[in-house]
Amino acid sequence: CHKMIQHNRSSINVSVGIENVANMKRILIVDDFEPGRVVLREKLEMYGFACQEVENGSEALKAIETDRFDLVITDNQMPVMTGLEFLQSLAERPEDQRPPTIFLTGQLSDPLADAAQTAGAWTVMQKPYKDQELISEIIRVIES
Repeated sequence: CHKMIQHNRSSINVSVGIENVANMKRILIVDDFEPGRVVLREKLEMYGFACQEVENGSEALKAIETDRFDLVITDNQMPVMTGLEFLQSLAERPEDQRPPTIFLTGQLSDPLADAAQTAGAWTVMQKPYKDQELISEIIRVIES
């Protein structure tokens, strides 16, 4: 099991305080595992992010149609529509309807990471992740 963070965009200096980034930024959390979703939402809300949760890619597409998000954090392994299928569907939408996405998976492989990045993921991360690594990625993506 190898640890990997792959970026689809160039690196940004993450020297800005998280409070400045978090203020009024909206994050959509997509994961079928409710306890993990709730823990992530609570952590992000402690930093000042506004979060909404859905349990699969299909629900995420509906949420994006009715609301604006600054970032989507999606798991891959989900029923109804996987994270990769969600990214592929999102890629077919107009650019202003495609929020940046952090793609999380417990079964990271080079082909999956490549497919996720080809479909538009800004970052691909292995689960479990360190909280500070995820927060750093959130700041980097939102500031991009």
